[in-house]
Amino acid sequence: MANLSGGAYITFAKPYLSKVADIIKERKELMFEGGVHEVVTMSKEIKSFLDAVKKQNENAIKAVLMDGSSYNGIFNGRKWTQIDKSQFTGKGGDGGGGGADAKSTAMQEVASMFAIQKGIEANGYSDQKQFYKLFRKEMLEIYPDMNEEWENTFFQQQVTTVRELGKSKFTHYSRDDGFMEWISNFVKKKYKIAKKDSWNPADIWLINDLAGVKKTLEKRIVDDVTSLPEFNAILRDMWAEKKVIGISLKKMSGKVAKWELVNLKDMDLFDNKEYQFTVDQIVCDLSLKSKSEFKSSDSKIKIISKKQTINFQIRQNSTGFNNLKIEGTDISATGARLGKAPLDMVAKVFDEFKLTFDNKNQNFPTSADEFEKGFDKKWKPIFNSIKKYTNVASADTFKSNMISVYNSKRPDYAHTKLMQMKLIAEILKLDNKKQNQLLTSLAFVAQKKGAVFGPFGKLY
Repeated sequence: MANLSGGAYITFAKPYLSKVADIIKERKELMFEGGVHEVVTMSKEIKSFLDAVKKQNENAIKAVLMDGSSYNGIFNGRKWTQIDKSQFTGKGGDGGGGGADAKSTAMQEVASMFAIQKGIEANGYSDQKQFYKLFRKEMLEIYPDMNEEWENTFFQQQVTTVRELGKSKFTHYSRDDGFMEWISNFVKKKYKIAKKDSWNPADIWLINDLAGVKKTLEKRIVDDVTSLPEFNAILRDMWAEKKVIGISLKKMSGKVAKWELVNLKDMDLFDNKEYQFTVDQIVCDLSLKSKSEFKSSDSKIKIISKKQTINFQIRQNSTGFNNLKIEGTDISATGARLGKAPLDMVAKVFDEFKLTFDNKNQNFPTSADEFEKGFDKKWKPIFNSIKKYTNVASADTFKSNMISVYNSKRPDYAHTKLMQMKLIAEILKLDNKKQNQLLTSLAFVAQKKGAVFGPFGKLY
């Protein structure tokens, strides 16, 4: 395990002074190298340390922690550099919904919005140490598990947003209520879009004039004939005027936050060869790692273009006999998740190519007996059509493996494999050119790109 060090680690450019002080003040155990956990005795030196941290006096902190170039053993005889860093870095989720629970994700997004707001109000902060000297306390109240990685993320998000939006004035910032609630209800009522994110995945909104924006949209969409693409065009105009800015927050993919405009420019993406994808790999592994367990419960389709490499993961939406979900990951952006592809849009794409997207779990066998009854007429031909992607040599082995999993404690894994097979078999009905066209369409659907999706900026 890595320990804390000197330099920036004993300044307020990093979060550790405050974190160590909080543990000591709360009389909790501090972890040192070697896995030692101890409550730090409230000695004269420790009191001086806590007072210096409270006053944010870095010179006084250094004086109590160090004697010249050596560290003093003020923490029950141990030095600052013997404090285990891992106790402060193991929390915080991974961002933008990629594995963090809903509560953590909400706190992360509110903290992002707070940092962005403070950055815009001050025309941007370039000094991270100064930023957290001003706002660390408030941000920790928003997101108590904020660690060094998240401090870097929030700071870089405001740097990038201010740079991209320039001098802007917003009077309303929204994640849950306000404009977010209003626009979600608006598209639900007007366009029958039950989940706002399937139309526009913006996590936060920056609004110039809330009352004015709502009035304008209601006035311009008062009729019953304004289509969804027309509504999106109106929002693009409002974006250009910096009246309505929606931002989708993703885990930062490097040392700085990147920015991409989606559904604002390059609306002719489908005609741009740089954005055309080709199939690179298909894997629907039907082999077993034990007598009754698949090596993998999902399937994957990897596609590449000159701009991106995307890996689609196809798996059950939740435990049990359930429908599929299709989720894309942008491998070319250090594993940034693109989000789930809206399944109603996936069905429309399949329909355009005269294919069937069968995602009703009730249509698939839930037992070995049901599977065997339909094996010769249905599942054997489907297996043969995708055989080279399965890691299984014969239909007999496929049949045997499926029966073993159906008779295991997780028959739903066999059930979902059949759904995945059917999906891949449908795609393989097309020639190579049309396969690539279909998967290009799915890539844009997963990223909410196209005329039927709302405009937003992706911060990642």
